[in-house]
Amino acid sequence: MAGVRRGLVVLVILAAIFVVAGCGSVAGNSIDDSQIISALHLKKASTGYEMDGDPFCRVDQLLNDVDEVNSATKQKGIDFVIAAPHGVAGVLAHPPFAPRCKRDATDALKKLARQSNGSD
Repeated sequence: MAGVRRGLVVLVILAAIFVVAGCGSVAGNSIDDSQIISALHLKKASTGYEMDGDPFCRVDQLLNDVDEVNSATKQKGIDFVIAAPHGVAGVLAHPPFAPRCKRDATDALKKLARQSNGSD
């Protein structure tokens, strides 16, 4: 009976190690603010950022990884998420947000995600 308990304890410890290792790799996939700012041509404004200085293309928050994108998606309010594929990065946009800006942001985030995957 003691051997079974030890085996179970070892199994639980190994499972915990794999979970922690998995979480560490997700955290390593964070995209820097500077990369998002550059990709979307964001300029600092009085409230957040604006794409190319356009007040109808306002971004309130930069989302650097899957966890931040998922969390922002669940928030209530008028702001909405524009994200790269698989949610690896994104922005929290504020309406009114011009359709052209949404297309440009989506394209830029897709490109940024591809570049980020290629550099790993």
